[in-house]
Amino acid sequence: MGKIDGRALADKAFEGMKERAEALKVRGIFPSLRVVMVGEDPGSASYVGGKERDCKKVGIGFSRLTLPEGASQREVEEAVEACNADPSVSAFIVQLPLPGQDPIPVLSKIRQEKDADGLGPICALRLEAGRPRTVPCTALAVWSMLQSEKIGVEGKEVCVIGRGLTSGRPIASFLSSKNATVTLVHSRTKDLKKFTKRAEIVISCVGKGHFIKPSFLSGGQVLVDVGFSVEGGRLMGDFDPACFESASFYTTVPGGVGPMTRAMLLSNVLDLSSSLAKGQNDL
Repeated sequence: MGKIDGRALADKAFEGMKERAEALKVRGIFPSLRVVMVGEDPGSASYVGGKERDCKKVGIGFSRLTLPEGASQREVEEAVEACNADPSVSAFIVQLPLPGQDPIPVLSKIRQEKDADGLGPICALRLEAGRPRTVPCTALAVWSMLQSEKIGVEGKEVCVIGRGLTSGRPIASFLSSKNATVTLVHSRTKDLKKFTKRAEIVISCVGKGHFIKPSFLSGGQVLVDVGFSVEGGRLMGDFDPACFESASFYTTVPGGVGPMTRAMLLSNVLDLSSSLAKGQNDL
C-alpha cells in the first residue's frame, strides 16, 4: 500500500520549471499566464490566488482579468478574444464555473496556441483523436502521478467515475490514448460496483464526500481521488479513507491530484510559451 504524495511531486516539478522559465527568459521569451474570471466567487478567487503564487514561485508572469458577475456572454467572449490578440499573454485560461454563461462558446473562442487548460475545441479534438497537444491539466496530473510510481496503463482496465468537462472526460480520453481500456461511468450507470470492482485503476471525479466505499472495490487496486467537496468546513475526497487500506497505491484529498493539477498548468504555460516563440501554431 503506497500513498502518492501530490504535494511532493508538485514541489519537485516546480523546481524543474524554474530552470525552464529562466532558460526561456535568456532567449528573450517571457512566459506569462492570464486568468479570465467572472465574478468574485470565494472558491474560485482562492484557487486563482493559488495559481498566482505558483507563477511567482516559478518565475512566470501572472495577470488577472476579472469581469463583473453580471457580464454578458458577449462580454466574456470578447475578453477571450482580447487575450488571443494580446502579444504580452503567452497563455491563458477561463476560470470555471462561469456564473450564468454557457462555457462551451467561451472555451471555443480560445486559440489552441494559448490554451493553457487544453479545453478549447482543437485541443479537445486532438485529444479525442489520440494525438494530444496541450493535455488538460487534471488528466496530465493523474498521468504524471501514475508515472511517478511506474504504474503503467497500457492494456489495463481503468474505471473513470464522472463525465465532467474538466476532469472525467479528458482523463478518460487521455488514458485511452495511452492504450488503457477505459470505462467511463456516471450517475446514470446501472450497477456501478460491477465496473469499479473489476477495474485495476479506479479514478473518481464525482465531488461527493466519501462516496466510494470499500464495498465498491475488490482490493489491490490503484485509487486516484480527483473529486472533492467541502462538508462541515472540511475538505473531503470521493474515497472513504477505509478504501485505502486494501489499495496498492492511492492519492488523497487534500495533497493529491490538486497540487499536481496546478503544477501541470504551469508546465503547459511553459510549453505554449516556447512553441509560440517558435511559431509552432500548426494543427
